[in-house]
Amino acid sequence: AGTSSGPLLPTMLLLALAIAACTAIHFQGKSGDCDSYDAAKKNTDTFNEMLAKLSPFETLEFPNDTFCFAGGITATGLENVVIRFNGTVRFSDDTSKWPEDGDGKRIPAMYFEKFRNVTFTSDGKGLLDGNGHKWYGLAQYAYFGENRPKLFEIYNSSDILVENLILKNSPYWTFWAHNMTGLEVRYTDIYAAVDDKDSHDLFPLPRKGDITAFNTDGFDVNGRDVWIHDCNIWNQDDCIAVKDEGQHWTTENMLFERINASGLGLAIGSICNAHVRNITFRDIRMHHTVKGIYTKFRTNAAPPLIGLIEDVTYENIYIEEPEQWPIWIGPAQQSDDVEFWRGHPCSLCWPQFEMRKIGFCDCGTVDDQYYRNILLKNITIVRPSYPVGIVLGSENTIENIHFEDVKVVDPKYTDSHLSTWFKEHGGLKQYFACSGIKNNTATCKNCDPVPSCFRDVSDGHGDDDHDGKEDIGSAQRLANQSTYRYEESDGCACSANPDYSFV
Repeated sequence: AGTSSGPLLPTMLLLALAIAACTAIHFQGKSGDCDSYDAAKKNTDTFNEMLAKLSPFETLEFPNDTFCFAGGITATGLENVVIRFNGTVRFSDDTSKWPEDGDGKRIPAMYFEKFRNVTFTSDGKGLLDGNGHKWYGLAQYAYFGENRPKLFEIYNSSDILVENLILKNSPYWTFWAHNMTGLEVRYTDIYAAVDDKDSHDLFPLPRKGDITAFNTDGFDVNGRDVWIHDCNIWNQDDCIAVKDEGQHWTTENMLFERINASGLGLAIGSICNAHVRNITFRDIRMHHTVKGIYTKFRTNAAPPLIGLIEDVTYENIYIEEPEQWPIWIGPAQQSDDVEFWRGHPCSLCWPQFEMRKIGFCDCGTVDDQYYRNILLKNITIVRPSYPVGIVLGSENTIENIHFEDVKVVDPKYTDSHLSTWFKEHGGLKQYFACSGIKNNTATCKNCDPVPSCFRDVSDGHGDDDHDGKEDIGSAQRLANQSTYRYEESDGCACSANPDYSFV
């Protein structure tokens, strides 16, 4: 459901009117000369000085040229301004000189705080290039760990519009918007990869893509009233991640739609001791992605605090030849250690190694972290490489979860060890794990296959209370009574053949 106008429309209209009267100020830095760190550092200093002097209703405009920067572009407290990137902003790849804070942590390429009514845009498709290849790879990860710079970070800001940009090859997270109230991102693409292959793999063969541009998250967000739409994402970590901001935090009211995405999935999490609610992903195509739908808690809660993810909808998602798990609802599959096989809480190699009868990887559930009112509707999974998915929680931690028209088409498993596992477990269409459901409140309608811990409510199967109506659960009722204030979608605008060659 929805109303005829989005929550940001009044603000954006006022901002558009203000833009018409803006005074344009042109960037005064030096173009080209990307081999000189000193020139890049001087451009950074110039940009920071110009940002500090920017007044309301002014536009800081980059001409259609290439400008090179060191890290550390930063500004605080801007209101009612426009920053227009008409050319290319490229950051230095000199890893030895990247600026650090007092704790030795590498600072973001761009960091903005306490902004209000600010637009980041271009007249065409401006490029913000993190130039991250010297940060990528297994050896580089062993050396740098996660002490690598984010490309674009904005914090504690409201009524922000980001549009008509490409964010390319960030050394670490690409776009991190946290403690936000009112954010719209549109017609903005993210690309992060070691090569141009049409896949993601840790041990790439000649025809496989290299996934070792680690931690290059796409759109990471928390706060409230966020709308991201009409974007393309190809990266090597979470494509979208709805995050928390520590204990007692609430993230709510977010819509992600009309997106092409390939990476480690459409994620909520990882979450701990926080509350996430009223989140929708819809009309999304995922070509050769690693994961598809991915919700995750990262560690046990600390009672009386709990973690809660509720009122979540994934709808009209097309997942084509996923390379790992099309659906994962449970603990975070991640490691905080260079010994990547150790799970925190769930190993990156579980259950893949277990399916191959290699047993040193494990997966732990998390206590006092809850899922409630989760709906997956019209999910199509084509030619998966692994089982359909995992629904995994501690006892009674998953309540009111409903799948409708969640189907696998033409499963093909070429790995001989996986073929053996499927033969032993009853066929190609299987969920690997299903547990943690409270009071038998997991239901499935027109699903193929049906998860083992779900009740099938297709065509009269599920009228347990004999009232003549199928017991579809509160997750489905939530979809029928959506509280979103955004405009109705006219249907999926995703390309049938997504083009990720936009850079």
